[in-house]
Amino acid sequence: MNPLALTASGAAMAALAGVALVVLLYLLKPPLRRFIVPSSLIWDRVLKQTHAGKDRVRWWLSVLLAALTAVAVIIAIARPQLIPTGASGGKLILVLDNSPTMATRATDGATRWDHAVSRARAILQSHSAGTRVWLADTMRRVASPGFEDRDAAIERLAALRVAHGGAPRVPLPPAGGDDGADDAEIVVISDGVQLAGVPREARVESVFEPVQNAGITAFELRPLPADPRRVQAFVEVTNGGGATKQIALALTGVAGRRIARKLEVTAASARAELIDVSDFEGGPIRASILMAGDGLAADDVAYAWLPMRRVVRVNLVSEGNPWLEKALRAQPRVLLAVMAPARYADSRDADAWVFDRYAPRTPPAAPSLLFRPTRADWLPPQSGELANPVISAWDASHPLLENISLDDLFVERAQKTSARKDGGDTVLVAAAGNAPLAWVHEQGTRRVAIGFALEQSNFALHAAFPVFLNNALNWMVNEPTLIKAGLGTMELPLAAARVVAADGAELPARPIPGGSLVEMTAPGFYTAVSAQQRLRITVNVLDRKTTEVNKSGLKPMAADPAAALSAQQSARPDPWLLLLLGAALLLAFEWWGWNRRVTL
Repeated sequence: MNPLALTASGAAMAALAGVALVVLLYLLKPPLRRFIVPSSLIWDRVLKQTHAGKDRVRWWLSVLLAALTAVAVIIAIARPQLIPTGASGGKLILVLDNSPTMATRATDGATRWDHAVSRARAILQSHSAGTRVWLADTMRRVASPGFEDRDAAIERLAALRVAHGGAPRVPLPPAGGDDGADDAEIVVISDGVQLAGVPREARVESVFEPVQNAGITAFELRPLPADPRRVQAFVEVTNGGGATKQIALALTGVAGRRIARKLEVTAASARAELIDVSDFEGGPIRASILMAGDGLAADDVAYAWLPMRRVVRVNLVSEGNPWLEKALRAQPRVLLAVMAPARYADSRDADAWVFDRYAPRTPPAAPSLLFRPTRADWLPPQSGELANPVISAWDASHPLLENISLDDLFVERAQKTSARKDGGDTVLVAAAGNAPLAWVHEQGTRRVAIGFALEQSNFALHAAFPVFLNNALNWMVNEPTLIKAGLGTMELPLAAARVVAADGAELPARPIPGGSLVEMTAPGFYTAVSAQQRLRITVNVLDRKTTEVNKSGLKPMAADPAAALSAQQSARPDPWLLLLLGAALLLAFEWWGWNRRVTL
């Protein structure tokens, strides 16, 4: 773009000013020079042969040539917009594919996205300034509110980025009206890997180039069923290139723990590995791969969380409850010990206690989960029994009831108690009349009390019962909730949350009703903190569709699409250069005419 470019009216005024200046200069007469000659006979003869009319024509011809030269030079420098802003110069719908594979690096060092932006800018500049442009991206992050000026679309192009989350598609403005898509030229710039559903009338500009790429498409930590103290890492590495490759895999934990392996993965296939990480300390574990010529960096790392407590030692005190015992043993991290109430003795070795229809006289030192406990001074007072209580409300926002619905919970009999709010008790589940059926104690040592026994309800038969036990144990031993997420925008169930990366950088979070909205732009381990809760978040790609960057139906792009378009444009004659050439020809003609006495 020419920073000196003027509008058509501005260029016309500049040209008129130039013509006026030329005429003024020609009207300025030089001062008369006086010469003394011995005789006037010769001059009298010259004056008789001179024709004033002929000299006047020569003067006007000189003025015309000088004015045309000045106008040509002024317009060539100003380069006015031949089509005024807002005038009709055609419609252009320009859609850029900014799906994750567009971040793939080509052999020239630039990414496919860099080529797409360069191509889009060249396409926009090849259209006249009066073209109405509707600019959009396939991930629907930035879109023109309507057809806008070409220059405004060029500025908006700088705000586009590769995005994650959701399926890419081609958005189009509605048909009809002045801002409709009727009779508009449609251009889509894509690598053709993840984008589908391109309109038939659209012209697709390819920025695809086959490259080598490998990525981590699965990463999970699994305790051994036979021994929860042993943990294995399941890692799947996918080779999305066209040749067998040697790939270096490394697992890194806290305190410098590291395990490295060399993998040979054939083309367009995946290889799974099981790696024992039992010796790693609790905390984040990072899996990474390294391959020569890898085209995409986002899928080369993945994160998982190894619980601080590998095994939760749980003591169950019960006269015998096979449902509860079986459900506790099924928890992957639980090391269960069962004892009768008569053998109960508080132990510092227990991480958590589960009491079934029993409560000790004094509270245990470790957190506890109680099902219909007997009377005890440290528990809310009991005042009878409720028959067939109907669930009227429960606190779904509490971590204990996360991913749990109590709509189908049926209770035959339950204790009638009064939760002591001044003592730190909070009602978790209530029956009609606000009668507490479950409550929690969060001050000091945590405990959860259920006002009914399992055999007096259908709770143990619910699919959500193991989830409740897992939530209860994690909450009691103060294990923060872990959320697994992918790249893109995610909604956190925390109001006014602060999201901090592992390096201490804080991500901008936007408050929404009941939570916060944050965009995860890179794989990593994050912590979300609010006034009431703390969440751990692992953000990974883990997507074969992203790793397989060569699955495209488009032909490879030219060596340099932007340069090709520039060469095509340069083959066309530049009107401004032609104007300067015309000005030079006018000067040459004026010089010839002056020497031939045609002009003054």
